[in-house]
Amino acid sequence: MYWLKIALFSILDNESETSNNYIIAKFILENYNQLSGVSLTEISRQCNLSKAAISRFCKDLGLIDYIDLQMLIRARHSKSREEKPVLSLDEQKQVYLSRLKQMTDHFPENMNDPAVEELISDIHQHQTIYTFGHLQASHIAYTLRNSLAVYGIFCYSAQSWVEQREKLKNAGKDDLVIIFSASGDFFKRLDINMSFIEKADAPKIYMVTFGRDNGAPSKIRKIYLGDTAADPWSNVQMNMFINYVSYRFSMTY
Repeated sequence: MYWLKIALFSILDNESETSNNYIIAKFILENYNQLSGVSLTEISRQCNLSKAAISRFCKDLGLIDYIDLQMLIRARHSKSREEKPVLSLDEQKQVYLSRLKQMTDHFPENMNDPAVEELISDIHQHQTIYTFGHLQASHIAYTLRNSLAVYGIFCYSAQSWVEQREKLKNAGKDDLVIIFSASGDFFKRLDINMSFIEKADAPKIYMVTFGRDNGAPSKIRKIYLGDTAADPWSNVQMNMFINYVSYRFSMTY
């Protein structure tokens, strides 16, 4: 999963070089191709940190535990060994451009969804805005935050699921939450009691996602960008979406 490396680089960008998470992320990036099957005990020894510190690091990434991290690394190694079709440079260009055209052809239809205009209106009206994402979508949330900041609209983002969960629990009716989740299982992975969205003072929540039967809670306003979320195209489509939102704000700034 290419997004895992993005999340690891994000840790290097945002944390102190002496922090446990920085040390672990740096070690994983430097030894990524040799970590498949490496035990929790061994990686804690190599990083000179406790096994509990490694487990906390995995949870901060939004993973269940170290086994979850190992599954991702193994899946990536397995995928890298798959035989890929041998394409000429021109064929590679054509495949890419054809896929890109397919997405852009459907983009106007997606943006005609009334939920898109509602979201843009709500961003204008809310003072407190949170942008969250799960793993590969977390950097999309940060990109939207940075894009809106140019126009004087400030959002709170966090990669740590502990922080995301606490912010959601404490959010109120005057708060706006924008969630990016390709699979739609953000709340399932967050492991949060969903009773908070039933409260009279619950925040307004949007989810930008794929697939209309993805199981996301019905009380959350959904914006669908397509039927499937295949990597890396899901991030391309999400970037198109936040670029559109940013463009709309540029016209009124």
